[in-house]
Amino acid sequence: MFTRPVRITGLVRALLPGHHPGLASLFAPLLMLASLLVLPAGQALETTAVILAGEQFQVELAVSRAAKQRGLMHRERLAQGTGMLFIYATARPTRFWNRNVRFPIDILYFDTNQAFLRADSHAPPCPELPCPVYHSGQPVKYVLELPAGSRERLGLQPGQTFRFRSPARPAGGTPQR
Repeated sequence: MFTRPVRITGLVRALLPGHHPGLASLFAPLLMLASLLVLPAGQALETTAVILAGEQFQVELAVSRAAKQRGLMHRERLAQGTGMLFIYATARPTRFWNRNVRFPIDILYFDTNQAFLRADSHAPPCPELPCPVYHSGQPVKYVLELPAGSRERLGLQPGQTFRFRSPARPAGGTPQR
């Protein structure tokens, strides 16, 4: 993301709590919004191919906390044959929402053995709050977001597994969060 540490300038420091409380509460939301605008929305993520139900998908890997938080936000579409794979260091219950996602998706939950557990199919876009929250319902290690209708089209059933096309794990370091 950033190649060097971000320095807190005098203006930002003055807006931090304890300096000018009135100004801080007024400008804090603007600073948060500005920080989101600085991060490149289309920053390239590492990709890999996964095979699910005999079909290959080219997926972006959401491994870092920032990539997981950004997910598919602010994109125009998700092409057939593509998706996003969220990888967690250990299995854990997860929650997703489609805030600022502009198209419906299928959210597929997988365990540590890459076995399909369940899905939230046709999760609609959420352009404004409040947004529905989708829960894994149990600990998961992988969450795969695909274009809406993929689960039905593939006939995906609990217990079916996906596999990485290349060696057992994608490159990209240790998953975080």
